[in-house]
Order: sequence, then C-alpha cells, then structure tokens
Amino acid sequence: MNKESYKFERYIPNNNKSRWADPNDMKNSASVAHINIEADDCPGSGIPIISNGCNVYVDNSDTHALIIGATGSKKTRLFVMPQIGMHIMAGESFIATDPKGELHQRTSGLAVAKGYKTIVLNFRELCQSDFWNPLKLPYDLYHNGKTEEAISLMNDFIAALAAPQRQGAKDPYFIELSASLALANLLFFCETAAPDEMNIFNFANFCATKSTPEGIEEISRYLADDSVAAINYKGVLTNKDARSTFGNVAAGVSNMINPFIVRKTLCQVLSQSSFDVRDIGKTKTAIYIIVPDEKTTLHFLVTAFIKQTYEVLINEAQQQENNKLPVRLNWVLDEFCNIPAIPDMPSMISAARSRNMRFYMMAQGMFQLKCKYGGEADTIKGNCDNWVFLTSREYNLLQEISDLCGETFYNDPDGKTNSRPLISTSELQQLRKDRGEALIFHGRNPPFVTELPDIDEYKFKAHQPVKAKEPLLPQITRYNADNVIADIKNKKRPLPFSIEVFGHKSFYDKDGTEKNNIFDW
Repeated sequence: MNKESYKFERYIPNNNKSRWADPNDMKNSASVAHINIEADDCPGSGIPIISNGCNVYVDNSDTHALIIGATGSKKTRLFVMPQIGMHIMAGESFIATDPKGELHQRTSGLAVAKGYKTIVLNFRELCQSDFWNPLKLPYDLYHNGKTEEAISLMNDFIAALAAPQRQGAKDPYFIELSASLALANLLFFCETAAPDEMNIFNFANFCATKSTPEGIEEISRYLADDSVAAINYKGVLTNKDARSTFGNVAAGVSNMINPFIVRKTLCQVLSQSSFDVRDIGKTKTAIYIIVPDEKTTLHFLVTAFIKQTYEVLINEAQQQENNKLPVRLNWVLDEFCNIPAIPDMPSMISAARSRNMRFYMMAQGMFQLKCKYGGEADTIKGNCDNWVFLTSREYNLLQEISDLCGETFYNDPDGKTNSRPLISTSELQQLRKDRGEALIFHGRNPPFVTELPDIDEYKFKAHQPVKAKEPLLPQITRYNADNVIADIKNKKRPLPFSIEVFGHKSFYDKDGTEKNNIFDW
C-alpha cells in the first residue's frame, strides 16, 4: 500500500481501528523509561504505567498528568507514593502536598538516605515545621532594585489571601477592592519596614490598624504620587460606592488577615525562612507540605507557596543557558482541587514543561476541577498528556472517557455490522480496585488498562522516616506604623516610593515642590 493509500485508509470511518493498547505499545513508547526499583539509581521517573513492584515502566517525558479517582480509589498508594520513590531514586526534586503526612512518613527516610535536602512545611503540627516567610523574597527583591518582580510576588500573595473569598462569590466587586487595599498596605509596609520587621504578623497588624478611611488618608498624605501604592489607595478612597460602604472593604481585608491574627505560632513559623526556594532547581530537594484536609482554613498558604515558588523558579530557569532548571522539579499535588485555585494555572502548566518542571494533579473528578477553575479546567486538562482514571460515579466524566476510547465494530449473526463503545460507562465503573486496575491515556497511544501494585509491593529499600523537628520558634520583631509615619512627617525618613517615581529618595511637599535635601536613611 502506498503512502497516500495508507493515509486514506487509516481515516476511513468505521474501519475498526479503535482498540486497546497492549503492553508492548506502552513499553516501546518513545517517552517511556524502564526502571529497576532494586537498582541504586533510576534513569528517570514519572507515573507508573506498567509495574510489578520491581520492574516499572514510567513516562519520563516533560509532560503533565491528571489522575482522577473518587475518595478511596488508591490514587496515593498506586501512583503518588511509588512515583515519589522513583523521583528520589532519579535524583529529581519534588514538592508534594501531603494532607495526612503519609507521604513524608513513607518516603522521607529514602530521601535523606539519597542525600536530599528535606523540608517539611507542617501546617498541621506547627511546632514541627520548617520556617517559610512568604514576604522575605519579595522584600529582598524590592530592596535590590527588582521592584517589578517583587510587586508581582506581592500581588500573587494577596491573590492567595483573597482566594477563599473569591471562590463562589456572586459579586467580587468588594473583594477586589479589599485586595487592592491589602496590596497597597503590603507595598507601604515593604517600603518602610526593616528586614527583621518584614513578617506576616506585622503586616496583619498594620492592615488591622490602618485599613480605615482615616488611616488610608493619613498614609496617602505622605506617598509619592503615581506610585503603585498611591494608585491602589486612591482606587479605594476615590471610589464613591466603596467610600460609602467602606465596611465591606474593611471586612474583606479582615477576612484575609484573620488566620494570622488568631494564631501566634503560625506567625512565628512564617516570620523567617529556613531555606531558599531558589535552590530547589539547583540541588535535589524534597518538600512536603502537610496541611489538614479536614478543614480548609490554611489551604490558601499552599496556594501561596506553590505560586511563589513557581514564579521564582521560572526566573531561575530563564537564567540558565538552556532555559531549564538544572535539576528537574516535580509538583505532586495530591487533593489538587481541595486547595484554593492557583492563579494563572493554565499558563503555569504551559510554561513549566519547557523549564524542566512537571505537574501531577490528583483530583476526585472533573466536576470538582470545574468548580475550582471554571472555564480554565478544560485548558488544564488539555495540557496533560497523561490522564489516569480509577473510578467515579460522575456520569459526564464517564461518558467523556468512554467517548475518548472510541468504538469497536462487530458483525451480528445476520452479518450486519454494529458498533459499541470500546468501554461503556457501566464498564468504567467496574475497574477492579483490588487488582489496581486503571485506565490510562498516554500521549497519542490507544487507551490502556493496566494493573498496578500497591506501594507495599514495591521493592524500595526500607528506611526509617525522618523524625519530626521541634525547632525553637523565632521571636517576632515588632513594627510600629505610627512611628514610621511620624518619621516621614518630620522628614526623618524620605518620601515612600520616591525612588519608584523620581528615581531617587526625596522629600516632597504636597504642594508639588520637591526638596533638595535628600536623606539617605
């Protein structure tokens, strides 16, 4: 058959081409690597496609994966735990959300044995957590002249604080004004705080005391015009509707900072950083984010950490000759849809692939994904070359997967050709949990039903889990906003944001006259 004939024949309707992939299709796929778990190291890592607990075939390409299964479908034991073990054996970094702490319990010993820097952000047991100050990196960038990058990170952090209120809000108007006010407060705080004062406790207290019309007017009186902070403050105060119903705006800010106001230990954990996120793409690092799954109060911190780390590491990758991180980073996001929506997630997935970063997202169903990400859910799905299905009662999802598998054709006793789904919606619900059955769409291969072993059947070398740390919680250095404003008023400090507007630190009268006596504080 010549090339043109083959091309024509291949796409004739009802040509009986829909079929299941066989194991050799998967093993011979260009992106699939063979791994021996009992070896000292692995040539790659990824989601297991074929496995007997010792010899495993994984997708080692820079593609993302969406793993779908209702609660109790063994997503963690069939996929998450084995692939983290393989990430470690391959010397790749990973950031894993770990709602119950079981990923840390199961894999941290292996990570330490393989020479990993192991970090635990434990929002369940705060006294056993490493420290992460979400404001430190923006502060350092801001005061090193990288103001645009710093403001972008601060804006992302405020977006994470506002995310729980945005979710499901019928009228986001006042939420957006609250976010603008919080960002203006954070910019002023970043501009005027000393390095050891730049922490979440001081920011929360600043918002609590100065998020009033009087407080905003007092601060605005001493800001350089046309600065980002001044524009955000003006947006709140000059808006007639917002001014008359300012209580709604203040309530929004109060909701954002409330988790910090009532939790001193949380503020201590977030007042310093015991690691540098920029190192994650340079040296093999294991980060476990333990956050309660039974309540969502602190889930926004997971979103904030993921977003900030991603943005920083994209910049780190851009500084490399090949625009890739030296060490591959895997985002293993268990219970992906239980954390607030990550801003710009579709573009993050698109850009990550070429920067040596991969996302693995575990979800209970497509409805949950669409509730969280709305219209962006389809883009997220479309950017995942690997789909894994375990079980669901969600009819639209079952129908979609059945349709994607295609149809098969057969002749009835009368010789008439009939068609039926390759797998029906009812058959999809009968995949055997006890045998580890999962349906996988891998790249451009036909659908494949695999049987995967439980994590207990894998031959990873046994290691004791890393014992929980109980570090001495840092003391918080206090910031006094009234003293700062008094110093600016008395010209003991330069005009805030004068560098942003004028290019140098200045004193500035409200009549528009710039003073010449520049004070370098």
